[in-house]
Amino acid sequence: MKITREIPCVLLGSFLSAFIINSVLIPNHFLAGGISGLSILLHYTTSLPVGMFVFVLNIPLFILGKRYFPWAFIYRSLLGMLSFSGALFLTRGLYSFQSTDLFLVAVLGGVGCGIGYGLIYSNRATVGGTDIVSMILCRRFSLGLGTINFAVNLVIISASLFVFPLRLVAYTLFSMYVTSLVVDRMQIGLNESKTVFIISNKHELLVPAIIKSLHRGVTLLEGQGGYTHDDKRVILTTVSLLQLSRLKELIQKVDPKAFVIVSGTSEVLGRGFKTIQDEIFDLA
Repeated sequence: MKITREIPCVLLGSFLSAFIINSVLIPNHFLAGGISGLSILLHYTTSLPVGMFVFVLNIPLFILGKRYFPWAFIYRSLLGMLSFSGALFLTRGLYSFQSTDLFLVAVLGGVGCGIGYGLIYSNRATVGGTDIVSMILCRRFSLGLGTINFAVNLVIISASLFVFPLRLVAYTLFSMYVTSLVVDRMQIGLNESKTVFIISNKHELLVPAIIKSLHRGVTLLEGQGGYTHDDKRVILTTVSLLQLSRLKELIQKVDPKAFVIVSGTSEVLGRGFKTIQDEIFDLA
């Protein structure tokens, strides 16, 4: 793990998530999903520290996780879990935000936990628990980690309907949904990519300009006008979100009459982006 970046981010994310749980969710009797949710439920019934339950309940899951994940990933997740459970001890009673406005509590809790978990996940670590299951599903189905976490936790939180009022459970689900949105957004961040199709009669000028100015690969596709039946060359390229405006300026300068289609791209693997090998061995 890169000490200069990943470890501080994991520690900061763990502290922020734990602080929000202790200062926002628990004082307002909110619930949560996964191991954190089970730990909070046990805390409500026994008054014992949430951090203790997080640590104890994660032990069998980490033993099981050794069968499916490389040691490097286990170490990072162990760091996340230990720092998270430790932060739950340190932030206990540090501050208490109580409000009768459950919507405000749900938003504050969801955004705060989302930022904290996002810092942890984006640095290839987890806080253990159901996160390990979510990491497997994330890579198998190429879905957002926050979305998968929400789906997994939805099943767990639904069981609390037998114990807690529907209104409280509903606001808890909303808070978890906000968390999932923030986590997904932090994972994508400024690394979001755009796939661009350019139909231009000046492709011979645009192609070298894109390669030279943006240092992005270009593929030429064969096309034909539906009305004129004229042969067309379609330029296909993928750029980062930050490069999109530069590409538009370049197209406007070379061929103002070009027809441009921009579409969102959830994941790009290859030269200039994240490599396929990085994706396969991202857990390592």
